[in-house]
Amino acid sequence: MKKKKIEVEKQIKTEEEQYQEQLKQMEEDEKFSFWKLLKEAWSNKRYRAMIILVFWFIFLFIVAGGLRQAPEQTPLKKVEQEKKSSLQIYRDMDNYEFTTNLTFADITTNQLQTRELVGKRYRYQEEFENKLDQTNYFIDNGIVYKKSEGRLETSQEEFIEMTLKPDMTYRMLEDATLEATTNYKDGSILKTYTINLKKFIAIYHSSHSNAKGKITITTKEKDNQITEVTYDLLSFMNHQEAKYSAYGIAITYKNIGKVDSIHLQ
Repeated sequence: MKKKKIEVEKQIKTEEEQYQEQLKQMEEDEKFSFWKLLKEAWSNKRYRAMIILVFWFIFLFIVAGGLRQAPEQTPLKKVEQEKKSSLQIYRDMDNYEFTTNLTFADITTNQLQTRELVGKRYRYQEEFENKLDQTNYFIDNGIVYKKSEGRLETSQEEFIEMTLKPDMTYRMLEDATLEATTNYKDGSILKTYTINLKKFIAIYHSSHSNAKGKITITTKEKDNQITEVTYDLLSFMNHQEAKYSAYGIAITYKNIGKVDSIHLQ
């Protein structure tokens, strides 16, 4: 009886093993049949193109999904800003010390006269001394004050030198013609410009004029910084009435960007 029972268990076990082997074989047959089918399809040119197309779609889908999940990158800031020209730097100057020299001669006497102003500028404020009579002046937003007996009084005196600010001169030079450039051994550069008188008046006075003549402006720069500007203004000063045989202004700049402040006192 026991022997018969053991034989039945062996038989059941054998049937179970056979069943598992059949399942394994079926899986292998399915796998084999898939690759066999793929191989047969690949051998057909038409189906091969379709298979390649499907693979491309799958590839592009994976790439697109990866891009969507990738973190956004912050655009890199430029380390260096675009380099400004010497004229652009000069245009934006509003902090410097200056010396102006006005030289003119009356047409009747032809006697040469000079006037020197020495001062500094900080944005919309300026202070300077007229070396001719040792008088001190202040300018605040275009209003001229004269210091007299320790007090400040508004003044009607005009100083053409003080109206030729860097931004004004820059506008003139934009419309001017560069006539000559001279390079010196020390690295400094001299540039000579000419501008039609009517253009000069249009910029300087914001008015129309048919005046004929030319204005000559010369700049001196070094290390991309303009340090001196001269103006031959003879035709401008004589365009309504001939009074002068010579009229020129030279302005030099130093300690650019180093003026702390100006206190009216």
